Amino acid sequence: MSDDFTENKPKLPSHIAYSVETGNDDKDHWQKIGAAWPAKDGGLSLQLNALPIDGKIALRSREELERMRAERQQTQKQDMNPEQ
Repeated sequence: MSDDFTENKPKLPSHIAYSVETGNDDKDHWQKIGAAWPAKDGGLSLQLNALPIDGKIALRSREELERMRAERQQTQKQDMNPEQ
């Protein structure tokens, strides 16, 4: 069985879907629950593997995630090599 969604979507999604919960340590814990691909009409087609308990989904673009990852790595490098 095939459908338009799976036949036409690019290999990599444009967005990643997360469930975000605040833990006992007061830190946010992000759990990947799905992904989204551009649709022909300009919207997004969302495929979820799980549903969040609170009903809230954080949707982040791959570009935004890559930028955030690079910033985090830069911060970690600075923390490891503080200026004297």
